Amino acid sequence: MWKAVEDEANKARMAKAEREIIKKKKMQREENSEFIKPTIEREIKIAMMVEEKQEKEENLIEIRTVEEMVPRRFHKYLKMFEKKESERMVIRKTWDHTIDLREGFVPKKGKICLLSRIEREKV
Repeated sequence: MWKAVEDEANKARMAKAEREIIKKKKMQREENSEFIKPTIEREIKIAMMVEEKQEKEENLIEIRTVEEMVPRRFHKYLKMFEKKESERMVIRKTWDHTIDLREGFVPKKGKICLLSRIEREKV
């Protein structure tokens, strides 16, 4: 859930950075065509403009709630994804136990599950 929000934020940051690079290159081309040498003041002004745009775009990033991201039919399970629920320990059950192996046991190599040809190519 949080990964999706982080991915969206990262994509927005990457797009923003690309736009800024393109803008800076465009400004450099304009400067070169007009034979204006970049000055320290101009560089500071550009840096300030970039920073202002970044702040504006960060404010525009929409952080959606869990209810908005999860389809309505799964809303009855939202409690499971809450931070408090995810940090608690699972309750022990009678079937929770260890599997004791015999001494010297070496597992045999073999296929864990069968894969289709397409799945094998992907792996």
